[in-house]
Amino acid sequence: MESSPRHNLLLWLPLALPLAATDEDTLRHAIDRTTQELTVFIALTEATNIAADSSSSGWSHMQRRIAELYAIAASHLHQRQRSSLTVDIVPLDFCAYTPEDMNPFKHDPTLLQSPDAKLPAWWPREMHTGGSAQRTVGQSTKTAAPWKSFAHVAVGGTFDHLHVGHKILLTATALAATKRIVCGISADALLDNKRYREYLESYRARELNVLLFLRKIRKNIIVELVPIVDRYGPTITDPTIGALVVSQETLPGSDALNVRREELGMPPMHLLPIDLVAATGLTTGDDGHLKISSTAIRAALAERH
Repeated sequence: MESSPRHNLLLWLPLALPLAATDEDTLRHAIDRTTQELTVFIALTEATNIAADSSSSGWSHMQRRIAELYAIAASHLHQRQRSSLTVDIVPLDFCAYTPEDMNPFKHDPTLLQSPDAKLPAWWPREMHTGGSAQRTVGQSTKTAAPWKSFAHVAVGGTFDHLHVGHKILLTATALAATKRIVCGISADALLDNKRYREYLESYRARELNVLLFLRKIRKNIIVELVPIVDRYGPTITDPTIGALVVSQETLPGSDALNVRREELGMPPMHLLPIDLVAATGLTTGDDGHLKISSTAIRAALAERH
């Protein structure tokens, strides 16, 4: 099987329907052919067909679709024992790429679902891999999102050893915001009691990884990275934040942030929960399933040393 350090994969997927087995196999096949970095560009077949009054459904479908793809990739990498391979998923309909933004990908082979798969009209000709693929018309990387969006959206975390759980949260944040992402990252001083602390990445390394990932997922947006030195972070100093993306596990504690904002005379934030376990089938616990926690990654690093 021919392999390459980097590949692009273009997948046309429905937003609401279940993933086809052939699409899952295509993703696994692309992973097997890649040795360093796989960028999966997903183009939705009916992104704009969701009625305005079903925006919550659109949001649920989108974040679940992203999570499903990351789960398939994570499980396959785990089975193949290839944790060093990076897989990133870019929603083409909402990433706001320009032709120039595609330049970093032009020299990497592009894989398709089938030889006659469609290509977006703006897809760079250098990335056409032959076959009978046809260009479509009217496809854009700036489609209006079929869910409720907010000008300024926040998310927070440690983001140590950036993994699929982080990527799902960050992608959801990028899809929910229209102007600015405010990403709080735990400062080093808050992490003294973390398990396997000697294998923690530095704040600067974590900050850079988050920035590079967000820049890859979404182009036309401001990214503001803020060190978190307490439980509140920027959510109680920035009244313009309209929404907060949280994992289902941290949702109960998020209400305290709105209580504090109300005490300070700030409007409450909309809470946008992402249920990582339900959406991916992965777990952060010790039940024998593939773990997606940073602690598990640091523990694996400790075992190797």
